[in-house]
Amino acid sequence: MSRTIHLSGAEDLGARLRQMMDRMARVGRDDEGGGWSPSVDIYETEDAVVLVAEVAGVPRQEVKVMVDGEVVRIYGHRHPTCCEAGARFHRMEIVSGGFVRSFRIGVPFLPQEVHAKFQDGLLYVILPKDPRVLP
Repeated sequence: MSRTIHLSGAEDLGARLRQMMDRMARVGRDDEGGGWSPSVDIYETEDAVVLVAEVAGVPRQEVKVMVDGEVVRIYGHRHPTCCEAGARFHRMEIVSGGFVRSFRIGVPFLPQEVHAKFQDGLLYVILPKDPRVLP
């Protein structure tokens, strides 16, 4: 069962501040890969748990999804935007390097049926629920 929660302006600002604080807390943590950390949404539908990672600029061949019990790990690497010798940046905001994100999924799912797809800079990891827990 999924639900949408609509936030008023003040609550939306609070949610955004919490997201920024969460991102800052992740920077430099050993279990996060140290380079950069893509934002992730995880939601549940009637028949699956869906993990969505913001991986713009990461080539498909540089992403790996691993399932270990109830833990899902996403590994990846984004290359620098400019590799020309002698180039001088006027502004550099796009972070490159490797990342690792790990999530313990609290809903029983079928590891052998997990699949992923890329769409518009997002990685969707679909974790079909174990039929024994379906309503």
